[in-house]
Amino acid sequence: MKRLCVVLTVVALVALIVAPVPVSAGLPSVLSTTELVENSYKWDGRTVFFKGEVLQGPMVRNDGTWMNLSNGNNTAMGVFVPKDVAMPVIAHVEDYRTVGDVVLITGVFHRVCVQHQGETDIHALNVTVVTPGSSRENPVRLDRVVWFLVLAGLLGLAMWLYYRKPARRIEH
Repeated sequence: MKRLCVVLTVVALVALIVAPVPVSAGLPSVLSTTELVENSYKWDGRTVFFKGEVLQGPMVRNDGTWMNLSNGNNTAMGVFVPKDVAMPVIAHVEDYRTVGDVVLITGVFHRVCVQHQGETDIHALNVTVVTPGSSRENPVRLDRVVWFLVLAGLLGLAMWLYYRKPARRIEH
C-alpha cells in the first residue's frame, strides 16, 4: 500500500512537470481603463497591453497619431502612436450605426505625460487590429414610437390645462 502511494505521487509529479503550459501563461494580461486609472502609480512608465474599440477617427498630427479607445466600461483611454510606429488602417470607428475596429496596443503607460501637457495616455510601441469593425442595425421600433406619441400627447394636454387662461366672467 505504501509503495502504491509513492508510485502515484511520483506519477502525479511527473504529470505536472510534463503537462503542457498554456501559451498565455507567460504573457502579461490585457489591462482595462479602470485598472490603469485606479493603479496609475503602479503602471506609470511600464509597458502595458491595452485592447479597445476605436471611438473616433484617428487624429493625425505632425509627430504622430492620436486614438481614443474604449474597452466597454464607458471610459476612454488616449493612445498616442508616434510616427516611427507602424499604424494599421482603421477602417471602422464607433458610432450609432458602426462597431469600431478593436485594436491591441502594446505601449508605455504615462500617468502624467510630460510630452502631452500632463494627460494620462499610452505611447504605443505596437498597434494591431484584433477584430475588424462592422456596421450594425438600429431599426426603428414601432412600440417605442407609439409610446413616444402617447406620452407627448399627454404632456401637451397637461401643459395646455396648466397654462390656459380661465375665461373672464362679466357680471351685469
